[in-house]
Amino acid sequence: MNGTFHLDLISTGVRTLAILSFVLGLLFLVLYLIRRFVSPGRGKGGDMSIKVISSLPLSPKQRVEVIDISGEKIVLGITPGSITFLTRINESITENRFSDGKQKTFKINE
Repeated sequence: MNGTFHLDLISTGVRTLAILSFVLGLLFLVLYLIRRFVSPGRGKGGDMSIKVISSLPLSPKQRVEVIDISGEKIVLGITPGSITFLTRINESITENRFSDGKQKTFKINE
């Protein structure tokens, strides 16, 4: 009786581990497919990308951000209650840097 019980316990454990590894493998496959085909930053055509270029906090809950949407640079004002379009940055960006490399000058469309 001990031998049969021991064999049943082993076969149940092996079966449980096999099912667990199958479910985990299926989970990783689904997560991979979701990341591959439904990744953020892609529109319906798959060519639209949104990147945050720069963020400047004005207060703990307010900031100004420069974002790049498919090559177009846009400046937004962001608060907890709203997102406001401020301006577009012209394609011909001119950068002037001093010796410390920190200051930048941008040409802005009015």
